[in-house]
Amino acid sequence: MKRIELNVTGMTCDHCVSTVKGALEGIEGVTDVGVSLEKAMAWLNASSGVSPDELVGAVENAGYHATVPTGAEAPLSASKHAKELVIIGGGAAAFAAANRANQLRKKTLLINDKNILPLGGTCVNVGCVPSKIMLHQGAEYYYPARSRFRAISMQGNADFVEALRETRDMVKGFQTKNYLNVIEKQQYVDYKEGHATFKDSHTVMVGDEEFESENILIATGASTFIPPVKGIEDVEYLTNRTVFNLEKKPESIIIFGGGPEAMEFSQIFHHFGIKVTVLQRSDRVLTKFDEMVARELQKYLREEGITIFTGTSVKEAKRADEGVMLLVDIKGKGEQKINAENLLIAAGLKANTDKLEIANSGVELDEKGFIKVNNQLQTSQRHIYAAGDVTGLMPLETVAAKQGNIATLNMLENSGKTINYLEIPQAVFTSPEVASVGMTEGEYMEKYNVCLCRTISFEHVEKAAAIKDTRGLIRMVVDPETKQVIGVQIVGSMAADIITTATYAIKNKMTIYDIRDTVHVFPTLSEVIKKVAQSFDQNLDDMACCVE
Repeated sequence: MKRIELNVTGMTCDHCVSTVKGALEGIEGVTDVGVSLEKAMAWLNASSGVSPDELVGAVENAGYHATVPTGAEAPLSASKHAKELVIIGGGAAAFAAANRANQLRKKTLLINDKNILPLGGTCVNVGCVPSKIMLHQGAEYYYPARSRFRAISMQGNADFVEALRETRDMVKGFQTKNYLNVIEKQQYVDYKEGHATFKDSHTVMVGDEEFESENILIATGASTFIPPVKGIEDVEYLTNRTVFNLEKKPESIIIFGGGPEAMEFSQIFHHFGIKVTVLQRSDRVLTKFDEMVARELQKYLREEGITIFTGTSVKEAKRADEGVMLLVDIKGKGEQKINAENLLIAAGLKANTDKLEIANSGVELDEKGFIKVNNQLQTSQRHIYAAGDVTGLMPLETVAAKQGNIATLNMLENSGKTINYLEIPQAVFTSPEVASVGMTEGEYMEKYNVCLCRTISFEHVEKAAAIKDTRGLIRMVVDPETKQVIGVQIVGSMAADIITTATYAIKNKMTIYDIRDTVHVFPTLSEVIKKVAQSFDQNLDDMACCVE
């Protein structure tokens, strides 16, 4: 058998696709025909007796024009395995793609390298799941001893190493239930463990085996970016891939970075009684979030006792008797030596593309090594798509899963689906939590040079007052003319849960009047959404509870 591609022009609709496919399937010795309107191409497997001219003639007789590109005819050797879709990766994007391909009954191969990460990828193994387990354990120990109520006075103990051990045990359970068991039930999806590399744009190698496909999805994720600091490779440092394997509780730790991961880990360590120093290059933490919200969280973390230096430049890293020493230039303070027992690097991501031999595929990368994709997640090679953190687009588990699903539909069904990233919420699970969806005031102002925005504190929310946790605020951005909700940013208790209400509002193009007209349960923290909508033309200080 040989695999042949055809460039086909003249197709304008699904009927054209069916006509071309039928013409090719009518040739004896031709199997596995695929036709794509968007890609303007057809592909098939043919016996040795079928010539390219015969294929072109069949398409021409059907009323269309066809050519065989150079190198498109290639024999399928005995060592090659043909698949309708090959997925490289084992995280959220890869599993979402495999699930969709299985539903479409497409012969699919999922390849994952456990030396990068076990099945499940970042989220379940070293990301959202274990970090949230540790955050919750730390909070259960830390906050009861600091109750805001006079009647409550609790003391207790927390075993940091045992907390990590239980976290690892829980992660194994999640991985088995949500990934290992799931892949075994996929009738049309085969799983192969190993390191995948590209031989060419249609062939993926795993060891000596070759897997050929007309569709390939790259979903290899991303890893911690290690900043090019002098001496950094000579010191021992932690990343999200190693921190959960600590076997002893450190006395102190430096966290290099100021994003969501860094903020969450700062509280994990602090709540277990570990001295934390955060080094952030920018003038504030959470630079991709609303500035007012980010600075509010920064204030609360400092009040808890976490040391946060902003405007820093790490000049050098050295081994020290007690662990590690960093020479840091701090804005307004000059150069300082900062020592700690451990160093955690959480300074951004780099794409896992460097070991794929991706140059053989012809897929283009950006300057940081992330895969370039269009709005349908198609790469520079029209039959290769990418999804998840490897694209550098909003690195969230939820986004990766959605991208994996959409990329598969676009590849296999030519669905033309896209993602509106302004309708996707994100959160930081510190205490108080931070959450955001849509555009911030700064982003809207930069784009339109006008903005209608309101900010209120949680002091206006009766439930927050009742539980004595009025930390935080909410900001709402609306279109000045239509009063349609454009963005919402929150720092406060349960912000990650509350933001879903704002997400529905933005996705359904609701106005502040629609929100105000909706009855909320009283008393709840989610009322803060209604309160901020009311604040656009009402004085909250003059309003009683539940007043419209």
